Amino acid sequence: MSSAACDAQNFVQDFVQDKVTAFENSDFIFQRGVSNAPFIPIAYLGVRSYGEAQIDNTLTGRTLEYEQQAASAATGVPFLLGKRDAVVVGGYLSSSRFETRDEAIGDFRVDTVGLPVGWARQVNPQWQAAAFVMPLGHRSTQQDSDWTVQTMGGVFARYTANDKLWWAFGLFGDDSPNDSYVIPYLGASWVINPRWTISALMPWPAVLYAPTQDWLFRLGASPSTASWSLQPEDNSVAVSLDAWDFGLSIERRVYKNLWLEARSGVGGLRGLRLDSNSGTLEAPDISVGASGFFALSLTVRPGLLP
Repeated sequence: MSSAACDAQNFVQDFVQDKVTAFENSDFIFQRGVSNAPFIPIAYLGVRSYGEAQIDNTLTGRTLEYEQQAASAATGVPFLLGKRDAVVVGGYLSSSRFETRDEAIGDFRVDTVGLPVGWARQVNPQWQAAAFVMPLGHRSTQQDSDWTVQTMGGVFARYTANDKLWWAFGLFGDDSPNDSYVIPYLGASWVINPRWTISALMPWPAVLYAPTQDWLFRLGASPSTASWSLQPEDNSVAVSLDAWDFGLSIERRVYKNLWLEARSGVGGLRGLRLDSNSGTLEAPDISVGASGFFALSLTVRPGLLP
């Protein structure tokens, strides 16, 4: 490994550990000491492939099916504003290629850039509050396509009952020229023992198994990028995160806070949501056309090193 690469690696590692130390000295309570499972990532770089992706034609109501390959990268860096408040500032980049047998539309690519900003507060030893907003810009390689602006956001609260159990409540919203909806976020996380955790958080429940602090197995749902909306009048596009993937992921610590993840399962399933325009509640729908996916990623997970 070159000297420059080593210096960059050490800089990232020192930066992550400085953040961990700062939050340990604050009033924030993250309840990770009783579980082998690592903390949520603050950065990732990954690729993903779907056998079939859904694109809804908002003008005709027709659903087109594509094979999709995507590469994406994201980061969210927390900064303390005091003992009880923090902001998270980050970035998101992705490029998705869609291949279809429909000659009327043809293959195309969608490039996306996002700027997430979040806030969190430790209200008291039991309660935390958080909110975020992320404007996104999408551009398709189709003829006459222009930038499409999409805005996601949410408000959330977490109640810590004890060292092993916490509850979460909130709403996630999405607004784009093609679609607007709200998804409820509700559930609990229970650490059975250091190895097993049940994350019963709707709409993305999961079971976690961490035999050691260097391995993590996760079976459950996660946000999908296989559901998109397409406006044929101007070829504007937007991703729909009310869809979800279900599968198994395996993660391994490869170096300090750097993890390697492989994930596979069924992608593009439809979740529960409230249509913001009509006010109607749409029930979950297991799409017959949903197909397999595979993903590979590198993540940076902060936390105390074993």
